[in-house]
Amino acid sequence: ESPSVDGIVITHGTDTLEETAYFLNLVTKSNKPVVLVASMRPATALSADGPLNLVNAVALAASKAAKDKGVMVVMNDQISPAFGVTKTNSTNVATFKCPDTGYMGYMQNNVPYFVSSPTKKHTVNTEFDISKLDALPRVEVNYVVLGSDGKLVDAMVKNGAKGIINAGVGHANMPNDVNKSLAEAVKQGVVVVAGSRVGSGMITPLNKFTKEGYVTAMMHNPQKARILLMLALTKTQDPKEIQRMFNEY
Repeated sequence: ESPSVDGIVITHGTDTLEETAYFLNLVTKSNKPVVLVASMRPATALSADGPLNLVNAVALAASKAAKDKGVMVVMNDQISPAFGVTKTNSTNVATFKCPDTGYMGYMQNNVPYFVSSPTKKHTVNTEFDISKLDALPRVEVNYVVLGSDGKLVDAMVKNGAKGIINAGVGHANMPNDVNKSLAEAVKQGVVVVAGSRVGSGMITPLNKFTKEGYVTAMMHNPQKARILLMLALTKTQDPKEIQRMFNEY
């Protein structure tokens, strides 16, 4: 809120950086640049990437061109939108990629060059307000593998989950037993989002999902779907309204 601040840089570990970035993208009520930055190599390593990443982050946050673009991640000279960015490799310096959206732009000699802007609602245009909240609703992720049954889903409901992200296979497919447990969870008032473990692609509201009362993840990976569902549940439990949010955000 300070008029003397042009932008914010947040240093962050890489493991959950995309979740923090997306969360801030949905709740930050400012059009000033917010830039998350990290490093994959420690300062003691050959070709440490931290120093240049940090300089680029400061330059990006200070740039007038970065205003109104939501929360961004800058790593490896690439500018990523919070919605599209994800960590794709456990150790590689080029780990952060945007498989479905592409990068927003690139840093060259500490100057940002944008090639696109986010079209999803973000920051000042969202309906989410956490200023008076002490906690968010509990949302769990169920990861589907060959031979999965519904016992983990049942345990999530028993332990107080208000929402479940089902990271299914392919286009959010799941074994029958998992589907039965998720459908029963919906009947008990739990909001279920049908997503995929694949890592890219869109999960659209097909009849096989809507007939069970599921929300579909659209282009959100499981970890980001969880962030959005937690915030959505602070507003409503109506699956149709939450589906609208997954479409818009």
